[in-house]
Amino acid sequence: MHIDGNAVRIVAQDTRSSFASYDRAILDAARLSVTMLEATALSEVPARESQIALRTIHESTGHLISARGSMVKLVGHLNAVKRRSDQAPMNVGCPGETPLSGSLQEAEPEAETAFG
Repeated sequence: MHIDGNAVRIVAQDTRSSFASYDRAILDAARLSVTMLEATALSEVPARESQIALRTIHESTGHLISARGSMVKLVGHLNAVKRRSDQAPMNVGCPGETPLSGSLQEAEPEAETAFG
């Protein structure tokens, strides 16, 4: 099957960006949990009220972690599709520190890394 090479690079970049966004959101939620505990200790908020807030933060964080797990599955699916395409030999980098940027109309980058 044919897949445009520039599209492969842009999808890879957006996938890495999505992982970074999920990771930041999870980190922010963890910080919010700590902040909530610290604020509760300094305040006279009833335990029932702080419990509701903490439970809601925890549930929200769980949804973020589940969504990130779905992204891991997506990467596997995208790799499988790419392997069955005319872009199979193309290396675009695993989600992480491999920077790629641009639009679908730009030329191919000079150096690329292996897709994991």
